[in-house]
Amino acid sequence: MACLTILEEPDPRLRAVAEPVERFDGELATLASDLIETLHSTPGIGLSAPQVGRSIQLLVMDLSEERNTPEIYINPQVQLTGQRCMVEESCLSLPGLEGVVPRVTAVRVRAQDLAGNVFERELEGMHAVCLQHEMDHLAGRLFIDRVSLLHRLYMRGTAALRAAKQGKAA
Repeated sequence: MACLTILEEPDPRLRAVAEPVERFDGELATLASDLIETLHSTPGIGLSAPQVGRSIQLLVMDLSEERNTPEIYINPQVQLTGQRCMVEESCLSLPGLEGVVPRVTAVRVRAQDLAGNVFERELEGMHAVCLQHEMDHLAGRLFIDRVSLLHRLYMRGTAALRAAKQGKAA
């Protein structure tokens, strides 16, 4: 297992639409393990393959308190089943930024496991929100695309100010 580098906005690879996984092999299993290790090295609860430069439909989540119950979703498809609400989110690819975005409180997901077997799950609360967030990455979207224009302009200004303090270009 290896800890991978997480891409940060404005890396254009974050905006690419991920390809479906077609080969369920050792390379895929290694990438999934690396994603889990990378996720566990951060304070995050979810991570997608596009965030580490691999444009495939693979995401991992671990919302357990002990961070020892990772979930792997390959080629996920979601049906929104809950109520719409506003949720505060952040993202490992947008360090230091937070925003309030609309999400649904419950989903039904159909996905594949590492062997290619199809499974279905009902997710609620933060599990449902996290899955929607990570699936946005598979579609080339970031949570900032879902916040209001005014909030987005504020976040850009905050990011530019932070970058200037760190001596980076925004």
